[in-house]
Parts: sequence; structure tokens; C-alpha cells
Amino acid sequence: MYKIIPDEQDVIEQTIIDMVDNENCCLVVTTGGTGPAKRDVTPEATEAVCDRMMPGFGELMRAESLKYVPTAILSRQTAGLRGSSLIINLPGKPKSIRECLDAVFPAVPYCIDLMQGPYLECNENVIKPFRPKNK
Repeated sequence: MYKIIPDEQDVIEQTIIDMVDNENCCLVVTTGGTGPAKRDVTPEATEAVCDRMMPGFGELMRAESLKYVPTAILSRQTAGLRGSSLIINLPGKPKSIRECLDAVFPAVPYCIDLMQGPYLECNENVIKPFRPKNK
């Protein structure tokens, strides 16, 4: 499922709530609205609706982006948990989306496993998820 919505905090918040609480999405990925401009409010909307934040996702995305552009320090990508769903904010440019998603996605299936969400099947020829072996 995908939706295109405006850069308005209340609309972003309500859309995330609807996707998680009503549509039962275990993973919500947003693109754009993570910069320093006044209209970039996606991180604020995400933080407002999440129960807990997952700072490692944003840290890794910025570290990955810094390999390509020094202005990556201006980005405010974040991620958080609402119930048993993971919400990830990605940057808005397609090249940056790919770089950041490639960096964080290996942890996504295991995160959802830990939250007792559905088992995510992955095409390991595209990207290999990290799942620790059972002890």
C-alpha cells in the first residue's frame, strides 16, 4: 500500500496512525520531509505517534549518506515503533532513498520478528536480512 500526502504534520501523523492501527501495516516507510526546511516535519510527526524511538536507524542512514555528500549531517531521518509496527523515515531523493534503505533494511525483518510481527520473506539475491541463529 502506498499513499502520497502533503508535508503537513497532522496529515502525516494521521496517515501513520491509520496505516498501523487500521490497516495493520507492520512496516511504514516514509520518504522526504526529513531536512532542515520549515516544511520538513516528517520526523516530528513520526515521533509524535511512536511509543519508542529507534535512533540507530537514523544514525546508520546519516553515516551511509555521509559517504556520498557532506550535507548528510543536515538530515533528520529517524525511526520508531508504534505497537508492533516499525516506522522508518527515509530521505526524499531516489538515490539517497536507495543508499539509506540498503543500509538499514537488513535489520528490518529481525526488528519486526522481535516485535512479534509477521515473518518477512526476503529475496536474498536482492538484499540479505540479518537474523541471528537460534541458540
